[in-house]
Amino acid sequence: MAWKRREKVAIMEPLSMVSDVMSQILREESDIIIEGTLSNFISLKSLLELRKLDVVFSEVYDVNTSIIEGLDFLRKLKAQFPAIDMIIHTEIEIPALLIQSNADAIYMKQLGIEGCRASAAQILNATSMVSVLFYEDRKLRYDFEILSDYEWEVLIMFSQQMSITEIATKMKTQYRRISRVKHIIMDKLKVSNNVAFSQFMALAGSKFGEYPPVSLK
Repeated sequence: MAWKRREKVAIMEPLSMVSDVMSQILREESDIIIEGTLSNFISLKSLLELRKLDVVFSEVYDVNTSIIEGLDFLRKLKAQFPAIDMIIHTEIEIPALLIQSNADAIYMKQLGIEGCRASAAQILNATSMVSVLFYEDRKLRYDFEILSDYEWEVLIMFSQQMSITEIATKMKTQYRRISRVKHIIMDKLKVSNNVAFSQFMALAGSKFGEYPPVSLK
């Protein structure tokens, strides 16, 4: 991403240490305006209603918003405001889910103040936006497919621990259609079996402070 002069940026990060360090570094390293440093998606939504932003720099969850709910927010945000550059900066290494946000770039958090500085330098020095920017040695293995809006909606309901029958009833469709959609989702996200899918959904439903769930550590 080539940073423009006077870029207007919002940072959504539930961990205050990270948001403070990142906002300080971004102010020091680039000619940008920090329009807001926020700890939750509700505040980010309110800011978007009041200010015109160029960049949203965001984690994918907060204390009240699960990973999949946060990604759903960002996915809809990108659809509503395609001109906004959306950068995900996260500790959640679930690439099959992260790419569903349609973010312009995705970076993994690094530990400590120096790690934050390294992340900021990587982001600020990027010359172009790409679909996914994970660690280079892992990037080639990420060949997951983007879910359709219908598949994404079904996935969210699975993350809420709804059964196929319950989803079919809510979607006003047949059981076998939702069952078929589930298998399409599993194929696109490279989930091999139902046990792995259940674990995947447990992770997707995690909120800040809950990742990974105790049962999966």
